Amino acid sequence: MKALLPALIISVLPFYLSAQNLENIQDQKPVQLTGGLNLSTNFYSTTRSRASRDAFLWTLSGSPTLNIYGVTLPFTFVLSKKNEDFRQPFNQFGLSPYYKWAKLHLGYRSLSFSDYSLNGHIFNGVGAELTPGNWRLAGMYGTLLKPIEPDPFAEYAVQPTYKRKGYSFKIGYGPSSNFLDLIFLKGWDDPNSIERPADSAMVNPQENVVLAVKTHQVIFKKLIFDLDVGLSGFTSNLYVEDVPEEDLPNSGLVSNLLTVNYSTQFLTAGKAGLSYRLKGVSLRLQYERVEPEYQTMGAYYFNTDQENITIAPGFSLFKRKMRVNASVGWMRNNILDNKANQTNRRINSLQLSYAPSAKFNISGTYNNYQITQQLIDRVKRDVIDSLQLEQFTNNLNVNANYNFGSKTKRYVFSLGYSRQATDQEFANEAVGNNNTVSESPMASFRFNNRESDWGYRVNFNYNSFENASINSTRWGLTLGANKSLWDKKMTLNGNMAYFKTKLSGQDGGSTIRFNLRSNYKLSEKHALGVTSTLVKRSSQNERIEAFSEFLGSINYSYSF
Repeated sequence: MKALLPALIISVLPFYLSAQNLENIQDQKPVQLTGGLNLSTNFYSTTRSRASRDAFLWTLSGSPTLNIYGVTLPFTFVLSKKNEDFRQPFNQFGLSPYYKWAKLHLGYRSLSFSDYSLNGHIFNGVGAELTPGNWRLAGMYGTLLKPIEPDPFAEYAVQPTYKRKGYSFKIGYGPSSNFLDLIFLKGWDDPNSIERPADSAMVNPQENVVLAVKTHQVIFKKLIFDLDVGLSGFTSNLYVEDVPEEDLPNSGLVSNLLTVNYSTQFLTAGKAGLSYRLKGVSLRLQYERVEPEYQTMGAYYFNTDQENITIAPGFSLFKRKMRVNASVGWMRNNILDNKANQTNRRINSLQLSYAPSAKFNISGTYNNYQITQQLIDRVKRDVIDSLQLEQFTNNLNVNANYNFGSKTKRYVFSLGYSRQATDQEFANEAVGNNNTVSESPMASFRFNNRESDWGYRVNFNYNSFENASINSTRWGLTLGANKSLWDKKMTLNGNMAYFKTKLSGQDGGSTIRFNLRSNYKLSEKHALGVTSTLVKRSSQNERIEAFSEFLGSINYSYSF
């Protein structure tokens, strides 16, 4: 049962502490407290059939930071009255002191060694980074996932999770411009950390070992070579029967590193790139291949079963006033040729920018995407001459800006246009087509008077969308102004917007919105802010709800 209760959300929210230099600790202040407090109230009323928020809400938040001899401990807390049950705060803390070339990580930290091994996964434990001379040494050990017991009676469905621990280390040599790193990662779940879920087909204890290599080489100052590859042995279910050692090559070495059973897969992932830079000219070549279901316990997510090739040239013209960047890419899945369908993508991109003077600039981007899906003969491992799907998408964006005036009075005029068109063809004609076209021109004018601290702006927007079932247009005009008073102690900012909509040629109604914001600096440490928004929508279409809505807030802040 939900009740209106004050919810104390004291989230020592990512209580990640900055790395501290202990070398100059004698020069640091013993204890120092800084930060701020914020109290806000929100008021809301609407005639909608379903309100999108509470009618009244107050929130007290703070971000005090305690500094002890140069070691910074930032905190964040939120105290709020909300119409919902509060379940569990998210508490994390960590510390990373360092001295010269040695850095220590304690508590909740994250490290990245390579894209396909340890890559930003948060752990709770200990880690270190050592860089004496050109050596690149690092390691970590800790908990990767906390256990979550299965609870079939929970109000909210939560997937059970086994306690996961792991360690990883990196051995490398070379400066940042020319280095070679060797990486090892081991992760495992504790089968006894939770009661085995009844539906164990979805959740099972797992184990993982990853070997990776990463290098970055600058050759002759103009040629850059990058390589990042990983080999992952992943056992997805520790309860499955083990593979006999006689069936394993190098069984002694493999069994010492990983529990190998009939759920184990050994997969690879990697990418290589070659870049060349000359004065005003650049060329980049990149190849990436990630096998299906590649996983590492050191990262959260992977796009797998893909092969990508990219060629990206670029050059400058007219004394670098114009820049041209282009790229052509090919992507496909089914890289092991074991699926019934194969999807191929070709991506073309062209970017142009031209700035003949400080007052005028224009830029444009064109992207073309082609997607085809074909049937595959899995016996012959060959493409059947039959297209299941063919899709073309064209995106065009153009923006131009012209500014003029004096140092105190500035005028900016902007124009923009974007268009997206998608064409689809299915082998099954009964599916029909889902071709779409969307266009969005816009124009804006801004004026700013720095001497008297005021300005105004005018924006015009238009959007049209069309597909096989609907045709809609929407245009709108926005007027805004801003003013500073009393030596910039007080600022006022307001705008009014009007939008008109049509659906398949019929009146879809209109929307008018008023917004006013005001901020007043009471003193050096105290500030007060007021915001109000009024929205009114009229509708002549039964699919669009007419309503009126008001949202206001009063905010007080104190810094110390």
